[in-house]
Parts: sequence; C-alpha cells; structure tokens
Amino acid sequence: MTLTVDLRHRAATADTERGSTATVAEYIVEQLISASMSTAFGVHGANIEDLYDAATRAPGMTAVVAKHEFAAGAMADGTARMTGTPGVVMTTSGGGAMNVVPALAEAYDSRVPVLALIGTAPSSLVGRGAFQDMLAPPDTVDIAGVLAAITGSCSVVGHADEVPAALATAFATLHRGLPAAVLLPKDVQSASAAELRQLHPGEWMQHGADVSGPTLFAVADELCELVEADARLVIWVGDEASLAGAGPRVDALADALGAVVVAAPGGRDILRDADGFAGLTGAMGHPSAHRVLADADACLVLGCRMTMTDRAGDDDALGRLRVIHLGSEPPRMPGDIDHIRCTDLVSAVARLTGGIRRRLGHDRRRAAVGVTHLPVPPGGSDLDMRTAIEEIGRALPPGTPVFADAGNAGAAAIHHLPFGHGRFVVALGMGGMGYAIAAGIGNAIRSAAGNQPQRTVVIAGDGAFFMHGMEIHTAVEHRAPVTLVLLNNNAHAMCITREHRFFPDTPSVNRFRPTDLAAGLAAMFDGLRVAHASDPASVRAAAAELLSQSGPNCLVVDVDPDEIPPFAPLIPKGQS
Repeated sequence: MTLTVDLRHRAATADTERGSTATVAEYIVEQLISASMSTAFGVHGANIEDLYDAATRAPGMTAVVAKHEFAAGAMADGTARMTGTPGVVMTTSGGGAMNVVPALAEAYDSRVPVLALIGTAPSSLVGRGAFQDMLAPPDTVDIAGVLAAITGSCSVVGHADEVPAALATAFATLHRGLPAAVLLPKDVQSASAAELRQLHPGEWMQHGADVSGPTLFAVADELCELVEADARLVIWVGDEASLAGAGPRVDALADALGAVVVAAPGGRDILRDADGFAGLTGAMGHPSAHRVLADADACLVLGCRMTMTDRAGDDDALGRLRVIHLGSEPPRMPGDIDHIRCTDLVSAVARLTGGIRRRLGHDRRRAAVGVTHLPVPPGGSDLDMRTAIEEIGRALPPGTPVFADAGNAGAAAIHHLPFGHGRFVVALGMGGMGYAIAAGIGNAIRSAAGNQPQRTVVIAGDGAFFMHGMEIHTAVEHRAPVTLVLLNNNAHAMCITREHRFFPDTPSVNRFRPTDLAAGLAAMFDGLRVAHASDPASVRAAAAELLSQSGPNCLVVDVDPDEIPPFAPLIPKGQS
C-alpha cells in the first residue's frame, strides 16, 4: 500500500537567509552518502540541476547522466538488485518525470528499493502556469498521484524544513524493499540547510522479521517427518534468495533433506550443473523442473513470490502439495500455503539445516536428477540461439553477473545459459524491453566507480537495442566494463512466433528492415570494440576475446527471426 505524504502546507518560498553556505541539495546528497547510496543515475534538467550540482561536487558520490529517464531508473534498479543497497534516480519535471514512471513500476512490482528524487517547478509558481508544473491538479498533471501508484511512499516537499521528514519516510520505505519518491521544488533545493537536522538510522530502520526459534523448529520437525516417511521434497528458490547469497546454505539444506532444488528465473544463479538440481520453473523453464514438482510430496519455497511467470504450468502440482513459504513478501498464488515472513533467509536456512541435521543425524542422498531442455525446433539459420547462448556461457569468467532482457533473447538466456556463473538478473515484473541494457550498464558503472571493476554481461535482442541501446554511449563515457550481446534477428521475434501461432492469416507487422548493428555501433563510437558473429566458431572466438578486455564492448550475433523460443506455450504440442 502506498503512503502519500503531503508536505506542502507550509510557506511556499524557501528561506535562504539562515547564514549557512550548505544548500538543501547538498544536505540531501550528504544523507544519501550516509545511507550508503553512492551512485545516482538520471538526466539533468532545470528543476533538478541544483541536486545534480551537489551530487557532482560531493566526495563519495558518482553522478551519472543517462540518455533517457527510463534507462536511468533501470540503472538504479539494477544496482539495487545486485548490491541490496537502494538505487537512486534523479529527474527533472515534465517529460523527465513521466519517462521514469515505467522504471519505477518495474521496481514496485518486483519489490526493488529505488529512490526517485524528482525536481518540480519553483513553489511560488505552482498553479500559476509554470513550465512543467505538475503539482496543481486537476489543472495540471498530478505527478504525486502518478508516483503514489507505483511507489511505497511519495512525499511532496513545500519548504526546506520538511526535507528531513520526507527523506526519513523515503528511507523507511526503501528499507521495506519498495521504491520511494520525493518531489522537490527547485527553490527548495537551493534553499539554506542551516537548520536541517541530520538523519539517524533509528528514524527509519525497522527490525527484520527474523523467524522465531519455535516456528523454525516446527518447520524442521515437519520436514524431518517427511524425510523419515520417504517423502519426495523439493526446494524452490527465487530472487530474494539469490540477492541474499543463500546458495551455499540452500545446498546444505538440500543435502540434509535429500531434496531436489529448482529455481524461479530470478533465483537462477543458485542452480548448478550437478545432480539434485532440476532447473528452472515457469514458461521459460525446464521440463525437468516441472516433473519434480509434479512428482513431489512437499515443497519448501525460499524467497520466491510464486508469480505466474515463476510457476506457469505448475498450478495443478502446487495445488496438491504441502507448500511452506519463507520470504519477506507473501506468495502471489492463491491456495493453502503456509507463509512465514522472513527477511534474513541466510540465517533462517542455516538454523533450519542445523535443526534437521541434529534430528536426522546424517545427510540424505539427493535424487540423481538433472536438467532437461525444451527442444530447439529446426530453423533456417546455421546458428540457433541455444548454441549462441551456450558458447557465450562457456566463455564467462567465474562470478560474472549477467542481465537478460525480454523477448526471445531473454527466454534463450533464462533457459540455455549454463549454470554456475555469477548473479543472474531478469526483470519480469513489467517485462519492459531495454531494461537489461540499462540495468547492466548501470551495474558496470557502479562497480567501476567503487574501484572494484567487474565485467557485466548483458544479453538482449535488437528490439530492446532500438528502444534503449544508446545507453551504450553512457557505458563508453564511463569506460564501464560491460559486454553487450545483441541477438539480432531484425524483428520482434517472439511477436512473430505469436503471429504464426494465433494470427496465421494476418501479415506480419513485427519484421524490421535489416540493420547492420555491428557496423553502426563501430562507426558511432570511436574505440568501441564490436564483433559480429554468425556461426558457432565465431561466437566462441569473439566471446573469449571480448570478455577478456577492459571497458565496454559489443558482440552482435545473427539469429533466425522464425526460430521458436524456449517458451513452452509457443512450442507446438507434442514437442515440449
């Protein structure tokens, strides 16, 4: 539920005669740094320029100008998913504020803490026809109402002395795992901060929902009874478990129970190519994962919200299983599911494993199951997406984070990328195209700004590139260690598949005029290394070379627009 805080009841004109050189904008940046938010993404503009000026000059803060506000919001979202620390996006009013809305909607649906600092017209001009005024509805656009619908809190500041309360509200919202927005008139940003108090974590920190000992003991006892009765157990992990770094703990728990592990797409990086791991659930998942759920007697869910994207095809199986759910958010599936609120999965799983091992005495042998894939229907190209993704995956250095976009490229990465690399991020809340390009570049910039540069790999299609691919310019500007892999089929290819399947008599509207993306990128950006591959050998060689370089680079891979993606509902019956 969104909390909307109206702070506009005070005087409209900021007091700048307090005898201090520090401005409200500088105060805000100081509070961000104190709360470990050290990178801010956005697009500069008149009504946010004071905050950008303060962020640019502040030691310990990196201010990044993106090419589009959606991308800036996705950059903040991507860094938050990778680090667990809230991301920051700053935009001006008008079109800038509206452009960030889709990114905040993704963050809200996926429960990602992103702080949006939105500049607005000067207070004295609100309701008087100011350019880009958005604070006098119904005469103007109601930006507070728009943002309140896609954030956990939206504070409208009317005077400098309201800023600490607005930030405390926003920080408390971020701590709950939700995005927050603060609307800041230009004159407030430039006002004196002489009398503003420093924030303390106690104002907004909330105690985590640690599971009580008796509750965990009861879960452990039930799981032990199931093991002693030779029940078949499945552990299902999601993005919350991935962000927490719970993989080793999940492995130990699976050993103690003799359980098979499956993952939702957001928990993909917990899986390994080994016995006892049956792959991914959902429409882009693996038949092996669906089989083990269908054959199971009970399922322990860890940090997975069980959305339709996570569970597609498994509702019947889950409806008859005993399901125990641990996570900060309840599952998004109706039915008899025992939800136990937990914000520290690593600790809870460790305690659970200890209790089980004390009772059972020794670990159980895990079932010798592995991952089976959806078929790759024959196509008209020498290079299918599975082969391309597998070749890229083999070249990934250990620990490499991967961001996958929507469409065929994302489905192929989710389904076919080898397990065992670093973090895997996919935004399936809104499923917006181009998210991964911006989010991955943002993560690479963050890692370089923190003096711990680590190469990030982005896997996207040409459709996503045409939407937000110019953020590669932002990567070039910051020398970001990112490799952008573009699977180019000159189409919105998943839409082509849907056209074939559901509208066979209608001419296609989803094929593009062919574009040489590799030549175009190389011509646009001097010094950007771009490779072009159209067969397995060239993909293998290019991936090995690009992943060993510094700075940004791109790999363009030609694939077939008529290839059916690894998306179960689109594969002809009898083949999946």
